[in-house]
Amino acid sequence: MKIVRNNDVIQLELGNEEVIVIKREWIDNLKPLPYDKFGDYIKSNIYPALSDKERMIWNRATISNVELQTALQEFTSDTNI
Repeated sequence: MKIVRNNDVIQLELGNEEVIVIKREWIDNLKPLPYDKFGDYIKSNIYPALSDKERMIWNRATISNVELQTALQEFTSDTNI
């Protein structure tokens, strides 16, 4: 799992060409949170905003908060966000 910028779109790549478009706002809000607080933010902000296809991808993938935090940290350190 990694977060990449593709042109002006930020995407969470989950492998097998499965991607979820994520908003900069979500990155900014998740960045200061400890990983154990990601679940509440995801449930209330990210998951409801996903398309049906993205929800299906999210549900099929096993996304751990620790892996998401690592991907977020790598992305922000690489892009100086």
